[in-house]
Amino acid sequence: MSEQELLDYLLKEIEKCGFELVDVDAFPVPAAVNVDNKVMIYNSKEASPFEIAHELIHIINKDNHRGDYFDATNPQEVRANHEAVLLLWEIFEANGGSFDYFNVYINITHAPFGLAESIIKCEYTEMHKAINEIFEDEIHVKLNKEEMRQYIADYISYFDVIETINIYSFLDYYHINYNYYDMAEEEFKNILESA
Repeated sequence: MSEQELLDYLLKEIEKCGFELVDVDAFPVPAAVNVDNKVMIYNSKEASPFEIAHELIHIINKDNHRGDYFDATNPQEVRANHEAVLLLWEIFEANGGSFDYFNVYINITHAPFGLAESIIKCEYTEMHKAINEIFEDEIHVKLNKEEMRQYIADYISYFDVIETINIYSFLDYYHINYNYYDMAEEEFKNILESA
């Protein structure tokens, strides 16, 4: 999605909310919305997708006491900035974007780099923690001692003589989570002592 396509999409979303859009070339700020009068004035030559998304968030939240333009001390402005970054990121991902292309996201949206980076990193970290917890729970359910013994027996069959075993190498070879180190070590001892 190009910057212009993103702008067009956001402007249509604002129109869907019942707002009149007024493009004024000489407008002193990129965009401003009056929630009570359902009108958004913007400068199409200056307004970025981030600034339009910011105003869309004000519309969605019905913010009507915002103070000065982008007043960083006003909670409504802080929330609009935060949610605009997330909205734009959601659109970016829906169009095939990922964290690997974060610089493309910044170039298309013109979101403030530091703000966007901190928000997106936080979201990704939380998401990866949640995915890892789910995945680890699945592994705990699926991997039992009998399966571990089968992996170990298979692994041992590749060696003629065994002097030492690197358990981390074993776990890596079978793509087993390092949380199973203790179980693998115990099963190796049991198997090798009985051999």
